Amino acid sequence: MSAEVKVLSASTRTNLEALKHHMKKLGFKYYEEKDGWVTFGTHLMMNGEGVAPDDCISISVRFMDVHADLWDFDLISKLPEVKQAILDFYEAEGIEE
Repeated sequence: MSAEVKVLSASTRTNLEALKHHMKKLGFKYYEEKDGWVTFGTHLMMNGEGVAPDDCISISVRFMDVHADLWDFDLISKLPEVKQAILDFYEAEGIEE
């Protein structure tokens, strides 16, 4: 029995590092990469299953899908900049749809 581990390419890692840097400037911290999704949050909170990000944005590394869960008005006002950072990531990855 073997477990398949999907490793991101070097170019995707580079593009992800650029996205992490931009999101950090906007007030988000990198939280985790899981199942093809990368999640950024403002801080961590305890939930019934352990630790999870609060006020978070998750993006798909392989497809153009975004999930945002924001309650802080200051963060909501940053959404245009967040959107552009994510679009720049997808453009660098060659993802158009």
